[in-house]
Amino acid sequence: MIHIHDLEKSYADTPVLFHISCHIRAGEIFGIVGHSGAGKSTLLRCLNGLEGYQGGSITVMGREVQELDEEGLKQLRREMGMIFQNFNLMQRKNVFGNVAFPLEIWKTPKEKIRTRVLELLELVGLADRAQDRIQNLSGGQKQRVGVARALALNPKILLCDEATSALDPQTTLSILELLQDINERLGLTIVMVTHEMRVVKRICHRLLFLEHGRTVCQGATDDLFLAPKQDLKRFVGDDYTLSPTGTNIRLMFPRELAQQSIITHMARELNLDFSIVGGRLDRYRNDVLGFLIINVDDRRLESVLNYLQEKNLFWEVLDDDRHLA
Repeated sequence: MIHIHDLEKSYADTPVLFHISCHIRAGEIFGIVGHSGAGKSTLLRCLNGLEGYQGGSITVMGREVQELDEEGLKQLRREMGMIFQNFNLMQRKNVFGNVAFPLEIWKTPKEKIRTRVLELLELVGLADRAQDRIQNLSGGQKQRVGVARALALNPKILLCDEATSALDPQTTLSILELLQDINERLGLTIVMVTHEMRVVKRICHRLLFLEHGRTVCQGATDDLFLAPKQDLKRFVGDDYTLSPTGTNIRLMFPRELAQQSIITHMARELNLDFSIVGGRLDRYRNDVLGFLIINVDDRRLESVLNYLQEKNLFWEVLDDDRHLA
């Protein structure tokens, strides 16, 4: 669907993206993640030709973006809807008028516009708000209008630039559920730019993590967060202070192990006492996955590690002075 290869982007003499490569598959929700200034939004805008680039290539649905003329870019953007952090709605138009606007630009017959707009407002849960003024809507309702407008031209790809950053947690959850429903119902490919971990974990199949314009890591969301690299740990944050005595072991629970009583079985089989330092269960799309950090007496460490290896469990030994996400 989207192939990015060795992409380089600069503003004047200042490089902002360094040799970025990734593949976004048709029908998936793909996250582009990182701190402010990491280059996320710049990369997103390169996908639909709003930003040019100096090296590498971006191929979207078989077309090299940099080689498209004005008409080619117009057609590409028709197939790539976009929603924004601050909604970008027109205050002088009501809800219906905002959703209808792209259809009017493409000179769609009025009756088809009416049918399509009402269909989209039903999809995003605003069927009864068609004549409302934008000023009278909540933040979540405004973003739902933005989603409906982005879908007006039946795009194959939806680009989301910090689409939930201006929303409270509960409203964010409702928008994410809407996007996930659209993805599953329409088979729409969604590219999410965000700095919010709850967004990535909730709906993204895979992610690309950027820092200072460079790739830190990429892969399946649950794999990266269950066994994160050090750079990703720093991004997520430090939640647990590890015990200074004994050995701290982080046990990961992917979907195939999440429901098993691993810790209880290990304690019984080894006649082992241990301390629980911390842990977390997170929602990854439709699964509840996570990890547990235990502290083991150094005299029992070898038997514990042997047990974990024999059972083919996912684990890592942690440094005493390290903090975990």
